Amino acid sequence: MSISDQDIEHLKQLARLQMSDEETQALKEDLNKTLGYFEDIRDLDTSAVDELARPIDSVNVFREDVVVPPLPHSDVIALATESEDGFFKVPRTVDAE
Repeated sequence: MSISDQDIEHLKQLARLQMSDEETQALKEDLNKTLGYFEDIRDLDTSAVDELARPIDSVNVFREDVVVPPLPHSDVIALATESEDGFFKVPRTVDAE
């Protein structure tokens, strides 16, 4: 498996990256190299390898669920950097297109 130029362009668009052609090519080579490592690992025979053993015993620690009243809306909105009409105001993250 390898990453194509179209895959790189799609990733750049999703991450909103602006890169030169040289940087894009270097990224493509690095990602393909990383995928190559995973292919090497996939091809290893691990049938004789024991399951993972942990050096310490780990146990899930759960706490009791306790119902508490929520914070007053006015207190929460007062912590906001910006608010408008009682709502948090944040920068646009999705294009309107």
